[in-house]
Amino acid sequence: MRALFGALLRALPWLLLVSILFAGALYIGLNFVTPRYTAETKILIESGESEITRAGAGADEIRSLLDSEGVASQVQLIGSRDLATTVVDSLGLASLKEFNKPRFLPSFDQMLVRMGLGRPVAEGPLEERVLQRFADRLDVFSIDKTRVITVGFSSTNPQLAAQVANAVADEYLALEREARRSTNADATRWLESQIADLRNKVTTAEGKVEAFRTEHGLFSGGQNNTSLAQQKLNDLNTELARLVAARSAAEAKAATVRKSLSSGTTPDVPDVRDSQLIQRLREQQVALRAQIAQMSATLLPAHPRLRELNAQLADLDAQVRREVTRILQSLEGEAATARAREADIGQDLTRAKAATGQTNNDEVELRALEREATAQRDLLESYLKRYREASSRQDGNYLPADARIISRAAVPLEPTFPKKLPITAAATIALLLLAIAIILIRELTSGRALRRISVEPPPLAPTAVPVEDRKRWNEATPEVVPTLVAAGPALGRGLSAEAQDSLNSIVDHIVDSKARRVLISMAGPDEAGRPLAAVALARALSRRGNRVLLIDLHADGADSKAMAAGERLPGLTDLFAGIASFAQVIFRDRRSRAHLIPHGLLEFGPEAAKGERFVSILEALDQTYDQILLDADSDMALQMAPQAGAVILVTEGNPDDAGTTSAVEAMKAATFAEVMVLIATAPSADEEDATPEAAVA
Repeated sequence: MRALFGALLRALPWLLLVSILFAGALYIGLNFVTPRYTAETKILIESGESEITRAGAGADEIRSLLDSEGVASQVQLIGSRDLATTVVDSLGLASLKEFNKPRFLPSFDQMLVRMGLGRPVAEGPLEERVLQRFADRLDVFSIDKTRVITVGFSSTNPQLAAQVANAVADEYLALEREARRSTNADATRWLESQIADLRNKVTTAEGKVEAFRTEHGLFSGGQNNTSLAQQKLNDLNTELARLVAARSAAEAKAATVRKSLSSGTTPDVPDVRDSQLIQRLREQQVALRAQIAQMSATLLPAHPRLRELNAQLADLDAQVRREVTRILQSLEGEAATARAREADIGQDLTRAKAATGQTNNDEVELRALEREATAQRDLLESYLKRYREASSRQDGNYLPADARIISRAAVPLEPTFPKKLPITAAATIALLLLAIAIILIRELTSGRALRRISVEPPPLAPTAVPVEDRKRWNEATPEVVPTLVAAGPALGRGLSAEAQDSLNSIVDHIVDSKARRVLISMAGPDEAGRPLAAVALARALSRRGNRVLLIDLHADGADSKAMAAGERLPGLTDLFAGIASFAQVIFRDRRSRAHLIPHGLLEFGPEAAKGERFVSILEALDQTYDQILLDADSDMALQMAPQAGAVILVTEGNPDDAGTTSAVEAMKAATFAEVMVLIATAPSADEEDATPEAAVA
């Protein structure tokens, strides 16, 4: 880097001189470039109809015109070839040298053809060349989040730029009006043909309705506009109800009169009370009784005069009784007549019901014909309404465009190209960067910038730092770990290379199955010292990036000595007894990121593994670690097997021997987790000499 910066400093005066000369020459050269002016006209897309003259334009049609797709479609229409041709012809642009002169420099396609990389194309006619120049200088775009379209045109003549921009906008509006006029005329002609056809259909449908009504006699009238059969049925029902009421009244009166006659009294019914004869007889009875009462005061009962008066009174009573009997017979005759009339009306009613049912069936078909005629009539009326609206617009020449000019182009005062200062600054900076890149590449290719350097080794950090009376190892610097030598059951033994390969396969299976609690136990007695399979498994899992915790449930402390390098450390038993916290019993492995909880200073039996406190401890650790390894003996392993997600049985012999087989069967009976067998063999002397850390790997 020092050599590169030195080369740049040496070339700095030349860089500045060349940059200044280039900037001055470019600025002066831009003064000779023909300036180009740009004029812009702005068009607002909106519905041209007012609320008064809008003819059936719904909200969906207006929304489709004003949405982003509708505005984009109008942009494409303004930039269309037909509109450009009309503007070019109306303004006579083909006669201007700006549009019809040939190119001074060949185009890119022509350059490719001259180099043999393209197919030669014949030069187009003058009209095509003019239209191409016109399209290159016309810029039409919509302003974001608005319905405003900007029409810009560039030209060397500022008046021409403004004139063309305004002409494009005016032609666009005229094209819109012409399109609406053409559409309206086509719609009018189509409506005329449809209306003529619909009139014939309506006449035919209405004729079918009337013919069917006449053929089946389906005439209607009355207040409710019901059919004649229905009216007759209603009249018969009314008459029948009247006769039933009259018969009931006559029978009730007759029963009352009959009862009065049997009891010897005069019945109190309207027919009897209203009888003129009975009224006169009663008057005579009253007069005779008064006369008898008067004479009885002076004459004896056997007197001829009294006997004569009593005989007259009895005769009057007999006449009253005969008159009442006649009225009774009249009432009974009325009841009989009403019953006979009821029977006749019942027969008429039955016939009327049958006729009404047939009429109803005919009316169903009649209503179908009427619906068809009504549908044709409604369609005809809607077409007539649209036709009248279209004709009035066509005759009145009222066809507004769905756009209006909100800002007409004015003659520009300053050119838009070239921008002398920005172009000069950008070109000068680009030249300067290119020159710097060339200088750096030249310096690198020369070999002067490539020199050998020496790097001093960094100082080693302390290997151990005491924290809370325990040792923690530095994670950044490697350290020399003492080799673990097999020295009896209390220390444990390492694994051979073959066993390490098998252990790696088990690690892959545990990671793939995402087992959280892994139980490790010997398949047989560990009297001659047990392999440190749990330590190797914890370190292998931690190298995969998992958060691993090994809980040593063996009282020999071999796992603790291999990982924490300490004796009589507080551990699980102290945490279980409540005399230590999690922070006091969790240690860091010296060779990996795995953590360890030693056995502890107290005793921990197999029955304690079933307690709720031990389960709570495991659940709390599950919140922090990905895998929890439980290294236990066979008795305690059987107690904790139901809580394990995977079980690993370590054996040093043949996996098919009786002891290993019985241990596997017993473990499968105690848990639903997968049971795996690891065959561990002790490392040979050559392996120990070649890899002294294999005992704890």
